[in-house]
Amino acid sequence: MIRSVDSSGGRGFFLALALSIICQAASARSTTLDDSGSQALEPSVRMHWDEAVPHQNGGANLLTGATTIRVRINVTPWLGRTGRIFLALPAQQPGPIRMTWSTQGAFLPGQLLSGGRVLVYAGPITKPVMEEVFQFKFSVDGALMQRAFPVSYTFELEEP
Repeated sequence: MIRSVDSSGGRGFFLALALSIICQAASARSTTLDDSGSQALEPSVRMHWDEAVPHQNGGANLLTGATTIRVRINVTPWLGRTGRIFLALPAQQPGPIRMTWSTQGAFLPGQLLSGGRVLVYAGPITKPVMEEVFQFKFSVDGALMQRAFPVSYTFELEEP
């Protein structure tokens, strides 16, 4: 009986498996979704100071504001398939923004810093338009706010 001996102790198999997983993740295509049917229930976000007295030690003096948006995402091209929907908050003016949100339905609540994205839905796409009410809260360092800035975010879909 002839036996071949793998001196790597099986590491070659696990390395190949890890590389295939990385390649699959890297090849996942992200598509920006059409949410033009979304409606802000409050037309503008009123910002207010988190604390009445500024930090004396040089810490961030946060301004926060909240808004409710009825999100309507057109997912017609993916109807009958499975997908993962991400909420992306690009880096933008006036500087780092923290966004948190709660939801009322199939979408996940969460938080996000500008420049990132996070999963808000994973599963079957059974309707041409997915709807959800998001209650957003934004926080930004008050020292960066010289004027009002629009905040832009996008929803992106990845198919498995």
